[in-house]
Amino acid sequence: MRNYFDVLKKIEETGAKAWLVGDTVRMMQMGIQPETITLAVDSDDMYAVSQAIGTGTVDARGPFPALRGDLLGTSFRAFGLRGDTIEDDLACRDLSVEAIAIRSDGGIIDPFGGRFDIRNRVIRLTGDDVGLIEADPLRILRMLRFAAEFEMDIFWKTEADVRKFLDVHADRMKGIPAERWGREIVKGIRRRPCRFIELCDDYDLLPFFLKELEDLKNIPDGKGGTIYCHVLEILRVIEERLDVNKIIQNDAFVLAGLFGHIGTKRLDLSDRDKYTDRIITEYLTRWNIPSETINDVLAIVNNYHRFYSPMSEETFCREVLNHSREALVVALQFARCAAISEGFFEEYREVLDNNRWNLKQVLRRFNTVELQTQGASRYMTGREVMSLLHMKPGKRVGELLEGLDMAVGTGKVSSRKAAEEWLKSQVA
Repeated sequence: MRNYFDVLKKIEETGAKAWLVGDTVRMMQMGIQPETITLAVDSDDMYAVSQAIGTGTVDARGPFPALRGDLLGTSFRAFGLRGDTIEDDLACRDLSVEAIAIRSDGGIIDPFGGRFDIRNRVIRLTGDDVGLIEADPLRILRMLRFAAEFEMDIFWKTEADVRKFLDVHADRMKGIPAERWGREIVKGIRRRPCRFIELCDDYDLLPFFLKELEDLKNIPDGKGGTIYCHVLEILRVIEERLDVNKIIQNDAFVLAGLFGHIGTKRLDLSDRDKYTDRIITEYLTRWNIPSETINDVLAIVNNYHRFYSPMSEETFCREVLNHSREALVVALQFARCAAISEGFFEEYREVLDNNRWNLKQVLRRFNTVELQTQGASRYMTGREVMSLLHMKPGKRVGELLEGLDMAVGTGKVSSRKAAEEWLKSQVA
């Protein structure tokens, strides 16, 4: 913590006052070590601050330009004050737990009782609830996101004000741009997906951002429940495994849980998979999710059920060449979660374990190529193949490269020399 104050003092040597604020202070109060510290700086010219401290770059893409860099071995992001004073800046923040500042001398500024709320595990909006919600209704989702992630309760007055607003101003929620919904939803499901969706459901928000999920409440599963219950159960299992398996940053893993049953309403259609793919793609595109993540979600949803049957190393090799490696690893992990949530994990445990082992061996061999070639994905390029075999450009070169990939993935080739020998054997 001392290093944080050294950073503050270093910035204040430029003549600008600085404070620790936002997520940094909230995490410190919760006993969590922040990896990056957030600062508020009393300066209208972040470029001048950057020049004075000799580090950092100014990112002016968002509504609030940020100076980002590394100082005294600590990553930081610094924003200019919103308002004339630090109190004005804190008043612009949504939640009391985020509206706390710490001075360089260690003094704490807490005008909204954020430390009290952290101790009592309560989420409370700063200032006038109604005014804040009316100014930006998406604050409701942000409030639920924090409540889910930190397992806090909504303050009773805030809850009453939010429910009243939703009863009267549903049209305001419908007017929120899809990309803003998406940004908050993805943040909300990263750590506590089941809890977050349950809270959204409790506040009747699902029809506003994912109507097809709401529709699943009306589809019985044949076991006394609904398909919606299955979604919650798989999200619960995913939630339990996120930290354990260190895949918390893979948004596709959780999004697959959220969207995996979308389209079940059309079970009578033979083209359900295409319908589901279209719904997933349309939603995630509107939510401004990166295309690589969308592709990974589709790969998981469409392929995870295949892991319930034995798959050879050769099959996995083809899959690795057709999909991203991470997507396959996550799809296998997703298959385990789905089996647990549906209650048939023990039946498929051995198959899943064997498939995990086979995939691990294939990935290890491809990783060995990268280690031996300083990052290249193959032992040889197409040009090198043509030179070695005295060939001209053409379809046959591509076929040989694909065959070499398979030979590497299945363990038949494990060095540059072995690759050359394998290629020669193919044209002998």
